[in-house]
Amino acid sequence: MLGPIVVEIFDGPHYGSIFGTITIALIGGGAAGPWIAGVIHDASGSYRLAFLLIIGCCVVSAVAVWMAAPRKVRLVPGQALRAATAPR
Repeated sequence: MLGPIVVEIFDGPHYGSIFGTITIALIGGGAAGPWIAGVIHDASGSYRLAFLLIIGCCVVSAVAVWMAAPRKVRLVPGQALRAATAPR
């Protein structure tokens, strides 16, 4: 779902560089997440805090995407053409 979300919010001539930057951040989080979960497990003896942290990050991410999303639906090119030529 990352590609469609990014193109919906950041569509334009810089989409590739924005998508690449977001992907690098995603890879960094994917690499750091298991390591941080292991550190939390070693310190507390349980994965409970790690899972709560992961759930919190997912909630923050969902809220950020919801806040950044445009409030109107864009027509894709095929639908725009059909809507323009449809009888009213």
